[in-house]
Amino acid sequence: MAEPHLASFSRLAEIVDLEHFPIHDVSAPARRELVAFCRGELAEDGCCSVKSFLRPDAVQRISEEAEALSSEAYRTTVAHNPYFSPDDEQFPEGHPRRQFQKRTNGFVCYDLIPDTSDLRALYDWPAFTAFLSEAFEIDPLHRYADPLAAMPFNTMRPGDTFPWHFDTNEFTVTLMIQPPESGGLFEYAPNVRSPEDECYEDVARVMDGQSDKVKTLELAAGDMQLFLGRYTLHRVTPVTGNRHRHVAIPSWARVPDMIGTPHRTKTIYGRLTDAHLTAAQQAPARADALTD
Repeated sequence: MAEPHLASFSRLAEIVDLEHFPIHDVSAPARRELVAFCRGELAEDGCCSVKSFLRPDAVQRISEEAEALSSEAYRTTVAHNPYFSPDDEQFPEGHPRRQFQKRTNGFVCYDLIPDTSDLRALYDWPAFTAFLSEAFEIDPLHRYADPLAAMPFNTMRPGDTFPWHFDTNEFTVTLMIQPPESGGLFEYAPNVRSPEDECYEDVARVMDGQSDKVKTLELAAGDMQLFLGRYTLHRVTPVTGNRHRHVAIPSWARVPDMIGTPHRTKTIYGRLTDAHLTAAQQAPARADALTD
C-alpha cells in the first residue's frame, strides 16, 4: 500500500468531533475515558459502538461520495460459508464448513475511493491508528495492506443481505455512513470461536438459530463500531425500505503486510491485484491457525 498522505489537523477536526473524542491528545481525560470504555466493551463481547464519532457535515460529504461510487460497486449474489472457503467434502453434510448461505450486496474497493476523501484522510492519520491500538490493546497495530479491502464501502440495496461469516482481519472498524430505512441490522455472536478452537458446534447453533449468544446492534449515521470479527460470527439482516445502506470498513491487522487470500478476495471484490497473487506465495504468518 502507498504511503499515506497526511491531512492537516484542521481538516481532521472537520471530520471527527475532536472536542468530545480527542483521540489525538494522549493527555486528555476524555481520551483515556474513551479508551477505557472501548476496552471494556470489547472485552465483554468483542464489539463497541461510539456514537456520533463523525461530524454531521463529514457524514453528509461521505454519504454523497458513497452514493456516487455505488454504481461502481462489485455486486454479487453468491453463496458462501462463514469462512469464505471452498466446499470441503471431508466434513459431513450440514457442517458449518459446508453450509453455504446467499449473500447479495456490493463493495466499492479501496482503490476506487478518491485521494481527497475524508475517509482516506482519517484512515491515514497516525493518531487514529494509535488510538485504536490502545483501544484494541494491540501494539503495534498495522493498517491492512490489502489494496482492495483496506477500507472499502459496503453498499446494500433493499433486499440485500450479508449472511453469517468471520472476518479475515482480526480488527475491524465500521463507520456507518447511511443506515437503511429499516432492516440491515448487525447481528453477532461474541467470541464464538477462539484462536485455538474453531468451535464448530457453537457456530452450527448460531447458524441454525439455536444459540442464545446472538446480539443485535443498530448503528446511526456517524457512529463508529470497533469489532473483533475474526472470532465473532456476524451478519447483516436483509435491508428493507427504499434507502441504501452504506458503511465504510477501515481495517487493521496484528501483523504487517496482511492481504486477503485470492479465493476470498475474488469472492467478495470480484478481482485480484498483483499484490494478492504475490501474497498468496509469501503470506505472513498469522497469529492463529483458524480457517480464513
